[in-house]
Order: sequence, then C-alpha cells, then structure tokens
Amino acid sequence: MIRSERLRHPMGGRTLQRYSKAMAQVTNLNRFRKARDKAARATQADANRAQFGRTKAQKAADAADVARREAALDAAKRDE
Repeated sequence: MIRSERLRHPMGGRTLQRYSKAMAQVTNLNRFRKARDKAARATQADANRAQFGRTKAQKAADAADVARREAALDAAKRDE
C-alpha cells in the first residue's frame, strides 16, 4: 500500500506530493502492558467479589443454615 502525503512548500502556496512505502506499524508496548495489568486487576476483582462481596443478609442466612444443620445433627445423636 502506498500512502501519499500532501505537503505545503515553505516558500509558496504550491503543494508537494510525497509518496512513501508503507512502514511497519509502530507498537506501543506500554499499551499492551497496561492492558495486561488491567485484565489481571479485573480477574482479582472478580475473585474478591466472590469472596467478600456478600451482603449481611446472605452471611446471616448462611450462619442460620449452619446452625440449623448442627442442631439437626445434635438432635440425631444417640446417648450412650
């Protein structure tokens, strides 16, 4: 692909047209590093949400469920 550029002549109004062969795309490594870090932070955030993102009602319901199961287990024990 040949790209053309129009340039203004420094001494007058005429324009110059310069053709250049397409060069390799310049890669900004900072962009890739930042994208990689952002993805890692998003993964960590998902893990944190799963671990710590429960409401007080959910925690209370889980505690009540554990207490109910322990009470049922204690009630089913035989006295020896």
